[in-house]
Amino acid sequence: MVYSINPQIFYSAFSVPSDVADKYLKLSKGEHLKVLIYILRNSAKNPTVDEISVETDVSVYDVKEALLFWADAGILIINNTSKEKETKKSVKKTLKPSRLDVAKRGLEDQKLSYLLNQTQLIFGRMLKDNEVETFGWLYDDLGLDVSLILFIVQYAKQQGKANIRFIESIATEWCDKGIETIADAEHEVKEIALATEAWYLVSSVFGIERRKPSEKERSLSLKWVKEWGISKEMLKKAYDACIDAKSKFSFPYIAKIIENWHKNGFKTLDDISNAPKKDQKMQGAYNIDLFEQMLDSKD
Repeated sequence: MVYSINPQIFYSAFSVPSDVADKYLKLSKGEHLKVLIYILRNSAKNPTVDEISVETDVSVYDVKEALLFWADAGILIINNTSKEKETKKSVKKTLKPSRLDVAKRGLEDQKLSYLLNQTQLIFGRMLKDNEVETFGWLYDDLGLDVSLILFIVQYAKQQGKANIRFIESIATEWCDKGIETIADAEHEVKEIALATEAWYLVSSVFGIERRKPSEKERSLSLKWVKEWGISKEMLKKAYDACIDAKSKFSFPYIAKIIENWHKNGFKTLDDISNAPKKDQKMQGAYNIDLFEQMLDSKD
């Protein structure tokens, strides 16, 4: 196959560091490249993790992993001045101990030795240097209990993500949330499963199954399906109302429809159909102008 680059595309272009092509094409994953290209293209506005996830169709976890990958490669510099809001105190990063340091600590602390041995059994292999260093860091510096770290390792394996990046990401995230016990961890895993199930239902009705949810979409889906008990049929009704009004899909617009139904006590399609037309208009069940005003007020 013979191909050439269309010269007209260079009328609008942005720079990509040579090291990306020279050193990391084989080492990086597709998600890594998608995230980096989006960041380079939108560097002026410093996009958030959620924005990157939505625009690249890469999960929030994989976006964070990509950021760590390119930071380790020296392509990105990660600092704490991003525009993402931090509602909880973040884990303070410290230098990880060397494998030799962890080995010495293991001789002094039987719990640490047990952690490393059990992790090797779960992985079914010897631990790599960076894995030993990370587990030592989680135990000594983050102060996580051995049982909680092993719970995270087992959870990672169940998710098919038994790699140290995922384990470290979950451990630091849970530490930020104040999850310290197995009971807390089991509750968090249950919430994750419920949110995943809720998003699967919502995304299938809206026809956006292939896209990963933003944090707001994830939380709204969980609220609608698990807390408010919004049925598949009502989700479809809200979707149809949005398309009829705007001729395009809008998640915030649908959210307002569902919110108004909930406020007005509409539990089923019959509740909507049986409501007097004057009440529907007054309550905002189908008041499209009201929806538009509410959406505009949020912009």
